[in-house]
Amino acid sequence: MIGSDLARSLPDADVRVADLRLPKLPALPNLSALEIDFDDATATARLLHEHDIAVGALPARLGFGLMRAAIDARRHLVDVSFAAEDPLELDAAARAAGVTIVPDCGLAPGLSNLIVGRAATARGMPSEVEIMVGGVAQDPSRPYGYVVTWSLDDLIEEYTRPARIVREGQATTVPVFSGLERVQVQGVGEMEAFYSDGLRSLIQTLPEVREMGEKTLRWPGHAAAVRPLLDSNRLLDEFRRHCTAQPPHDLVAFVVRVRWNGKGEETTMVERYDPATGLTAMSRTTALTTSVVAQYAARRGLAPPGVRPLERMAADEAFGRFVVDALAERGVRLSTVPLGPRTKPA
Repeated sequence: MIGSDLARSLPDADVRVADLRLPKLPALPNLSALEIDFDDATATARLLHEHDIAVGALPARLGFGLMRAAIDARRHLVDVSFAAEDPLELDAAARAAGVTIVPDCGLAPGLSNLIVGRAATARGMPSEVEIMVGGVAQDPSRPYGYVVTWSLDDLIEEYTRPARIVREGQATTVPVFSGLERVQVQGVGEMEAFYSDGLRSLIQTLPEVREMGEKTLRWPGHAAAVRPLLDSNRLLDEFRRHCTAQPPHDLVAFVVRVRWNGKGEETTMVERYDPATGLTAMSRTTALTTSVVAQYAARRGLAPPGVRPLERMAADEAFGRFVVDALAERGVRLSTVPLGPRTKPA
């Protein structure tokens, strides 16, 4: 989807989609495909040298290597691979090479970082940041209230990796599923939320924030149902058996709350499976964020060089406005409303 949106939006650009197996693509005059093994460092380097800008959507295990290869090739990279390694470790090398790397450029992390960064630029460093996001089955009565829309292996990793959060100004680690609470999501209703490891670069780029965390949203009862399966190593099989319905009628709920010593603002977005295109809400919201950032890079460039997560890119108001407007043009609309003082602890 990233490639086709880029090709439609940049008709004067040649867009090539590279994968291990030749992908099926829509018939567009400036869109083509090729096979490549990204475990082959030589082939990857050659491919990067042949193009002006790269967009990475590889499995997580390959993401960090692609960033290093882009720096070596002196090619800008917009990446949504969510590598386990810390992309900011490559900042000095990217700056020295004159290359800009935009990591974690998806929904969350990604669009969530942009929202937080824009708020901090407009109103100053916040005291609290609360991110809640999740993809679920539209029908909460489906098994576990869930439908698989992305890598099952990465999903299991999300359910097992401890979550990094910020409490009283200090980064700390808590078990996944901790902080379980019921929340009301506008346009959806009651959901449950629990900590997951999605803050990523925000912990380093916004060190002045006193309280910060990301929580995964699911239908009520999900955590209680899946934790025993995790403990007995049965979750992967259960999800494969019961949560791979076709077509995958999913729903994405996205909530970002930013506060400045009490009052603040809440940005929300709810998207659903599109039967007209057959695209899941998760693929649309993730891929379109990646695509519009890459389009900005192609049209206006990415400066200054370095590893620049979206919260850093958001310091440029023109960039932030471009992304939000481009998403709205594609049907992904964000709504922001004021928040009153908090009535209960995070």
